[in-house]
Order: sequence, then structure tokens, then C-alpha cells
Amino acid sequence: MSSTTTKTILVPGAWMGAWIWDATVHALTARGLNAETMTLRGLEPDAERSQVAAIRLEDHVRQLADITAGHDGPVVLVSHSYSAAVTAQVADRLGDRVAGLIHMGGFLPADGHCLLDDWGDSDSERDQERADIADAGDLWLPPSRAMLEYETDLDGTDRDFLAENFTPHPGRTVTDTATLDADIATKPTTYVALSTQGPKTAWDEAPRAAREAATWRRQHINSGHWPMLSATNDTVTLLSTEIDHYAGPRLGLRVPRVCAAAHRPPSSFRARFLPELPADRTSTAW
Repeated sequence: MSSTTTKTILVPGAWMGAWIWDATVHALTARGLNAETMTLRGLEPDAERSQVAAIRLEDHVRQLADITAGHDGPVVLVSHSYSAAVTAQVADRLGDRVAGLIHMGGFLPADGHCLLDDWGDSDSERDQERADIADAGDLWLPPSRAMLEYETDLDGTDRDFLAENFTPHPGRTVTDTATLDADIATKPTTYVALSTQGPKTAWDEAPRAAREAATWRRQHINSGHWPMLSATNDTVTLLSTEIDHYAGPRLGLRVPRVCAAAHRPPSSFRARFLPELPADRTSTAW
């Protein structure tokens, strides 16, 4: 098994399509990795809201499971935020077909629980989020451009890029419960904790499941919620290292740097996810 024969699939988080990972995929491919991205159902540009509202968490899991199973060899799945709930369930179903999971600041699933069970700091915050989804017609609405001002490690171009491309997310995917046969701690996994205040803070604030998974690899990027934008090269370097760990090394390849803006498509998190923090764009292994 090697990194050139192992497929890596980068899965977008809430409100986003393949566009959020395009620059990262381009850079990983330039490093000799076999990488691709995809768009989860309902996150396509101009998707009909009624159709988006009807999509369930199981639809996303089955979609990614079908894509993963369609590859002849092993696959590494990279998630971001919401999509950790999807990739972890796919790994649970497909077993050894998934060589490894890499969660970039992800919401980790537990059998019989939904994403919003871990939302916020209180039952009232969780109830309000559910009510907002219901009021929007079973849609989880994206953060506004003004909310993105709290993500201080993003520059104005990054914020504009997100705001112009965000789409409403299928609300039922975050209220549907996960189905798992095995504890997620048993799967070969890297968890990347995100914080601009350093690895200790990042891991203090990481999900309990990630902190307690004794065999998981731990990494940290000094970044807010979108490291593929604010810490592009650190993200590519870290992913290359972790993919090589699960799939095997590549030899004799030049390692280029990448500018995220150069590979973005034409312009066509909620601030509460992370507090306002000073920017720091270096990567540190934990």
C-alpha cells in the first residue's frame, strides 16, 4: 500500500461543497498524492431548498460509502467539522476499506446521538438551534458575512469567499442520530485540534472522545475554523504527513507550496463555533 495507490477523499463540512477543498486537493496532487473532493447531497450550488430540507444524515453516509466502496484500493477519508459525523460512520460500515480517518476539528459521532446533542454550552442553546432549523423549514442556515468577522485569522478575501459560496445545509442531518456498531476510538484516526492559542488550548477544547481515544494520532494547527484558508500550507503539509502514515510514503517528489486563492473557483461557521482569537498560522504536532 502506498500514498499513490491509496485514494484520499476530502469531505466538506456544513454549508460547503467541493469548492472549500479544491486548493488543498490541487496541492496534495502536486505532492504525488491521489486526492479528490466531493459535494454532499443538498450542498450543490442553487439546490432547491425543498429538496435540501428532505435530505437526512443517512443520505450523506450512504453517498460517501458508495463513493468510497467504488474505489479498488484502500481510502483515507478527511473530514472537516460536520462531515466527521459522516466519515466516521462510513469507516464503521466499510471496515478495512478505510485505511484511516483524519478529522479537521470535527464533530465526532456517538451511537444514538446527533450533532446538536453536543452543540453549545446549555440545553437552551441546543433547543434554540433546533428551533432555528425548524423555523427555516428544516434548513441549517449559514453564518452571515458579519458573523465571519469574529474569525480573526481569516482575511477579508477569505470571508467574502465563504459568504459568497455558503449554501443552506440540510437541517435534519444535524438532528438525526448516528448509527455505529463500534466505538469510534477503535478506528485508525488522526484528530486535528484547531485553535490560534496553541496546542494545549486546542486540546482542552477538543471533543472528549478525541481526548480519550488512546490510540489516535493527535495534531494541532494554529488556526480558526477554516485552516484550509487561513493556514493553507500548514494544512497541506499536515495532511500529507498523515496520509503517508496511513498509506505509506512516496519517494523523490518535490514538495511545492500553494496559494489558496490561486485555485479558488469564481466567486458566485457560525461565529459561535470559536471565540475571537489572535491569529497564528503555524502548525504544531501534539
